[in-house]
Amino acid sequence: MSRQAQLGLFAVVALVLLFGIFYVITDFGTRHSGYRIGVHFASAAGLPTGAQVFFSGVTVGTVDQVQLLPDNSVDVILAIQNNIGIPKNSKFLIQAPLTGTPNMVVVPPVPRPLPVGYTATPLPEEALLPKKVMPIDQQPIGAASPSIADLLQQGQGEVRRLDSMLATLEDREPKLLNTLQTALENVDTMTTQLRGTVADLSGTLDTTMQSAGNNIVSMTSTLNNTLSRNQYKIDSMLTSLDRTAVALNKSMDSLQSLAGDPRLKNNLIATTSNVRDLTQNVAGLTGDLRSITGNPQTQVQLRDTVANLDATMQKADSLLGTLGGKSRVYGVDAGATPYPVPAAAAPTLAPGTQTPSPGGASQLKGGLAHLASNLVQVQARIGYLSAQTVAGPNPLLTQDRGPQADINALVLPHGSFSAMVGINDIGAKSTYNAMGFKNFGSVARVGGGVLYSQIGVLGSYNPGLLGAEARIYNLRRPTFDLYGNVNIAQWAKLFFGERDATRSDRRSVFGLQLQF
Repeated sequence: MSRQAQLGLFAVVALVLLFGIFYVITDFGTRHSGYRIGVHFASAAGLPTGAQVFFSGVTVGTVDQVQLLPDNSVDVILAIQNNIGIPKNSKFLIQAPLTGTPNMVVVPPVPRPLPVGYTATPLPEEALLPKKVMPIDQQPIGAASPSIADLLQQGQGEVRRLDSMLATLEDREPKLLNTLQTALENVDTMTTQLRGTVADLSGTLDTTMQSAGNNIVSMTSTLNNTLSRNQYKIDSMLTSLDRTAVALNKSMDSLQSLAGDPRLKNNLIATTSNVRDLTQNVAGLTGDLRSITGNPQTQVQLRDTVANLDATMQKADSLLGTLGGKSRVYGVDAGATPYPVPAAAAPTLAPGTQTPSPGGASQLKGGLAHLASNLVQVQARIGYLSAQTVAGPNPLLTQDRGPQADINALVLPHGSFSAMVGINDIGAKSTYNAMGFKNFGSVARVGGGVLYSQIGVLGSYNPGLLGAEARIYNLRRPTFDLYGNVNIAQWAKLFFGERDATRSDRRSVFGLQLQF
């Protein structure tokens, strides 16, 4: 190759390298192989032609033209790489640093997070800007970064506004302080009155409970004295009844021997019916007396009397069957009882010896227990609070919550009006209850007073298996608790619900309530 050919080849290579450098520096490829879009700005903020365009922090093109419009606004033409799509709702910002050349920043909308396992898909064509320069009224609107002068001007306006606010606050400060002082005095007065009311209610309940206990003791003593005083009279009456039953039995034997005489038939039927009625009355009276006596000797006599009366009634029924009446003889008629086996001789007790009857004592204890349950019932609640998910200002729902026990005493639970006193969350952050109620039968009740050591109201409705209960308390921060009940027995129920149900720091609660 000649020297001239070498020089020519070197010149061609130098031109190619020079064109490559020019191609990279001026982004000639982007402006001529990509597409152009227009962005309308109120001010170009010193943006030069050839400035870089960043999309999500990545260079995607350059500024092709900056044109001043007749209304003194600016139309900026951007050259974007052909494989890049700009969303319609993107933001176009002119980033003007304190030092250096301004550039264009395109901020796309924040994508929504995708579920686990899903991959992102490209945006459809209708969600992207058209790849051409649109008319001015259809171009996206861009914004320029505020300058230091703009920031200083805005800061002066804010300073003047703050000065006006401080002057207004200075004028109103005496009134605010007077209002706050009045509110504090009212709260102090209300607290004093509430403390006196609670003390009066506690004293009244204590006096009522003491009086009820004294009345129960007095009534028990009176019943015991009455039974002791009339014991021998009851024994004497039972002895006479026993003799009468034996005589009636013998009379029925004599009447039965005459049953075959037709002349006496009509008289015998009437007589036998009267004897049977008398026997039934005596048996009923004997049973009543037997339930209130506690002497073993008397009980043996009563068993003999009942046996004789039973035999007498069976003989009367047999005789009536012979004469054309109704028969209930054992071994002949269905449902008849067997003849009694003569009882062994009753043991002889020393005069004045008395042994209480287990049946009578049980009935007396049962009656006293029923009376006591109508006066006072104890209610125990074992509950569990769920874990705290949102911390709030409620003082009863702090982070260290868990199992808790409540004990309440119900006074006159079955009356038209009743009362409740008790303590909540024993052994932890304890609070107190003292409330009065209006009862609507055994189904519903509504009342108010002190609930969780604060003024509150309580209402419940339990028509059957399922029920509901609502509690509202705390005058400063009204708190609403809602419960559902499953009444598994008259003395037991399962409850579940929400504490502070209307706020984000609410807590779920469930447990068991026993009442006896």
